[in-house]
Parts: sequence; structure tokens; C-alpha cells
Amino acid sequence: MRSIEAIEIREILQQLVRDFGLLQREGSECCGITVLQSHIIYELDKNPRISLIDLAEKLSMDTGMLSRQINKLVELGYVSRTSDPNDRRYVVLSLTEKGQVKAIEISDQMIQYIGQILGLISPDKKDQVIDSLQILLSAMKKNEGSGLGCCTTK
Repeated sequence: MRSIEAIEIREILQQLVRDFGLLQREGSECCGITVLQSHIIYELDKNPRISLIDLAEKLSMDTGMLSRQINKLVELGYVSRTSDPNDRRYVVLSLTEKGQVKAIEISDQMIQYIGQILGLISPDKKDQVIDSLQILLSAMKKNEGSGLGCCTTK
């Protein structure tokens, strides 16, 4: 039996994913790079000197696909890849100075965009929106790995 709430939440989440551009094709851009590359830069900015494996886990990505994106970001001069001196098999990823500038550019644009969206929400509802999103995210994290069906992320 289908729950009306589950159907409504699915519709809202599907629309949010579309509106935030999470289904963008490879060629879609965010500040001159792909949306996926902007997510990688965001995570590298938050987690300097992270391994490829740890980054793949944070982004829920396959390491092969992530490695190809990292290669492109290295070619563009946004990311540096170095071997750990203690274990050469361990690769550490960091933003270059150019990558840090790009991270700030993306962050500034996202803050402006989200600010515009929040400006359309009545002041007495803003905290409610943030709280609701945090509750939903928390529940999704608690459910990781126990999702049913083929359409879950983990």
C-alpha cells in the first residue's frame, strides 16, 4: 500500500533534484566547470588532503568515474594529486591556489542563489525549512544501506 506522504515527498525530492541541477548532463556548467566538478571542488575545499577513496565515499561515486573527473580538474589546474610519502599507493587530493579561487567563486554564487530563494520564503518559515531539511537528511543518513529496491542510493 502506498503512503500519500511518501508519494508527496518523492515528488518534492524529484523536483528539488531537477531544480538544483543534480541531473545535469556532463556538459552542464557551474562557473565554467561541470556541476559534478563543482561538487568535487566543494568537497576538496571542505576536506583538504583527502584520499580519492574517501572523496568517492563522500560523493557516493565510483572511484573510476571520480578519478576521470579528478584528471580533468588536474589538467585545468584546480586540483593537485600527490602520493603520501609513507605509502605511495595512497593518493592525496588538494585544491591548488587556482582551485581555491574557483571554490570561492562557486560558494559566492551558491550563497547568492540560495539567498534569493530564501528571500522568497516568509521570515517566520525560514527556520522551519532549514529544520525540516536537517530532519530529512538525518533520517536519510540513518537509513543508509537499508533502502529497499533498486532506486536507493546505498
